[in-house]
Amino acid sequence: MQERKFINYHPPGKFQDCSLMAYDDQNRLIAVIPAALKQEGESSIFCSYPGASHGGIIINHKFDTSKALALAPLLIEHCRRLDLKAIELKLVPRIYHLSPSDEIDFALRYHGFSPSISELATALPLKEIDTADRFMEKNAIRNRNKAINQGVIVKESDDYIQFWGILQKNLKERHHTFPTHTYSEILDLIQRYPNQLKLFSAFYQEKMIAGVLVFALNRRVINCFYICHHEKYQHLRPLNLIFSDLITWGLQEGFHFVDWGISTENKGQVVNAGLFKFKEGFGGRGILRETYRLTL
Repeated sequence: MQERKFINYHPPGKFQDCSLMAYDDQNRLIAVIPAALKQEGESSIFCSYPGASHGGIIINHKFDTSKALALAPLLIEHCRRLDLKAIELKLVPRIYHLSPSDEIDFALRYHGFSPSISELATALPLKEIDTADRFMEKNAIRNRNKAINQGVIVKESDDYIQFWGILQKNLKERHHTFPTHTYSEILDLIQRYPNQLKLFSAFYQEKMIAGVLVFALNRRVINCFYICHHEKYQHLRPLNLIFSDLITWGLQEGFHFVDWGISTENKGQVVNAGLFKFKEGFGGRGILRETYRLTL
């Protein structure tokens, strides 16, 4: 999500890009900070790119603690020169890291940043299991089997327009809201990442009744981008079967985690206990998504 190819799917002018690149004393690129300016009242703040779930400071394995401690004050000084009100960085969850990199968190805290938003996602560690059933609770297995016995089947699909119709109806009826992305934006993303975005759909009597749009953000994690079902067919438990098949696919493809996304709302202030329970029924456990902030 930090690639320019991803960021550029947003319409021109939607965000005021102010992404940064950091170089060492030998003019070698050592860090990238995808960012934009965001209005807060009459002031502007420097924040992780608003159109991406994950932001943070992107580094390679050669980036060490001394560089982290040197970079943080440079970022602070840069934002002060721009007369910005605050810095807000949404870090990448640790399950996506190719190597440990808590020197970033430490450097931010050392220089006065503190967590301002804490959200909780649910993820399943695939390297700890050999079958989808390994950590699934009995109720989740029973509902998965119910879907199979009722004739529900799961397969990859490219019928995005039908999926989008179910998603829009589902969000409107259950949450009185709309998808974060427009349908045209999703199609644009699929064209940009044809091998990383996949739609797993459940069908009953040849009719799509549920779906999960997944985004393989890197070689470690399958991210569940959008999850929905047709309310009329909820009793058939199609999502149970999709989740189980998705775990099996992730195992076969060598991924490390399935990330089912956050089940908190309003920047972590509201907990959707039912949604947590559903995801945890497949063996998932909590992954923090933290945002650090410093008022200048």
